[in-house]
Amino acid sequence: MSIADIAASAVRAISISSAKKLKRKMKVHEISKHNVHTFKGEKFKVGFSSCEVMPDDLNEKTYWIAGHGPGKPIEGVHDPITVNAMWIGCGDNGGVMMISADIIGLTRIEVAKVRDMFSEYSMKINCKSLNICCTHNHAGFDTVGYWGKLPRTGKNPAYMDKLLNSIVKVSKEAYENRTEGDLYIGTTNVPDAQLDRREPIVLHDVLTRIRFVPDNGSTETWFLNFAAHPNTLGGDNRHVSADYPYYLRETIHAEKNVNILFGIGAIGAVDPGDFCEDRKERTRLQGECLGNAALSIDNDEKVECNISVLRQPFYYPVDNGVLAFLAMLKVMSSKRYPCDKGDLGLALKSEMTYMKLGNQKILLLPGESFPETVYGGYDSAEKSATGKGPEINPTPLVEIANDEKLLVFGVTNDMTGYVVSPNDFTLHKTQPYLSNGRDRFDRSHYHETNSLGYNASQTLADNFKAMVEIMGE
Repeated sequence: MSIADIAASAVRAISISSAKKLKRKMKVHEISKHNVHTFKGEKFKVGFSSCEVMPDDLNEKTYWIAGHGPGKPIEGVHDPITVNAMWIGCGDNGGVMMISADIIGLTRIEVAKVRDMFSEYSMKINCKSLNICCTHNHAGFDTVGYWGKLPRTGKNPAYMDKLLNSIVKVSKEAYENRTEGDLYIGTTNVPDAQLDRREPIVLHDVLTRIRFVPDNGSTETWFLNFAAHPNTLGGDNRHVSADYPYYLRETIHAEKNVNILFGIGAIGAVDPGDFCEDRKERTRLQGECLGNAALSIDNDEKVECNISVLRQPFYYPVDNGVLAFLAMLKVMSSKRYPCDKGDLGLALKSEMTYMKLGNQKILLLPGESFPETVYGGYDSAEKSATGKGPEINPTPLVEIANDEKLLVFGVTNDMTGYVVSPNDFTLHKTQPYLSNGRDRFDRSHYHETNSLGYNASQTLADNFKAMVEIMGE
């Protein structure tokens, strides 16, 4: 037995023991079904605000870059990290706050802190849903914890405070900056901007643009969505950057003065386009490709002024003993719950938000879902990693929604890792969640090591089905 075998076995045993102690101490209460909030009006009222979030002591202290393995210190700055907020309301009846942040992610613990800080103002303006969509940027600061010099957290407390305060600041400003106008939604396909590196090859290459046009002729606001990892600069990069979303924004700004937010879709195993070998040039070309595609959209459809929103917390079983152990060490923020499902007997509390803008259905998901779990296209038993057929997988989310045009935002309101379909889920036989497993075709399976576990996709599907029923669909 190797040292890695012993380590994997030990962290699993520690996590199971911790779960048993937790079960003796804590009574888990069933999470109630939340209510749907609806808003209607003659016109949308939308506001926007943005600010840079950079530490003042970047040259004096060590900061860790997130997304390509732990222990990589930041050595410089290419472009700043920003947070952007968009208030979407029906008249002054109330509405939702959408935030886009150039960061790897936030746990629901940090999202809850933002909501607490914003709560008094939220009640004043009748904000029924504040949502933080992270671009999952692999060239920004560690805002989750496990990209530092383990077993210490990679988060800098002062920077985290600055980040959360900045999100509250731009959210308030976005509401104050609101103006009346119309919303439009349009799409285009951008196949050159995606590359799927793992079977089954399922690519949803749709770029979606939610576009607000003010009646008074002032600046438009665009919220863009596309599924591709912002990891283009690569693992050797040591300079802070927003990665390709920076160039996306710059490309649009060169042609048109608009406010821009960006969110990612179902990005499990989906990389940006392979435009060239040079990482910096590839990043620029990726951003330019998407920026020009957004500018080219010509099929806008006007959105009826009504909003429905349902935010539903749920218990998420945790099978990953390594992540559970890091949580025990307080590498990242977490609150653990005993659970009757899964391998460890542990769960965390996560959430999903289901919205409608007019007839457009929008699902805000925690973590990084593989495209096939959202859109379908599971492998057959003959081709799957496990030799098992698609019948063991959950119903794809678009089928649950009964809408192929379901718009998905990933890494939103919680950072929970990859969501892999059960018939593709493969672990290392003696070092589960610590080392990459290999399937029956001898293909490496990295993504499982950074997932909550085998039950993740079924958990999301079950909870989404319940939410669709609450919505009355």
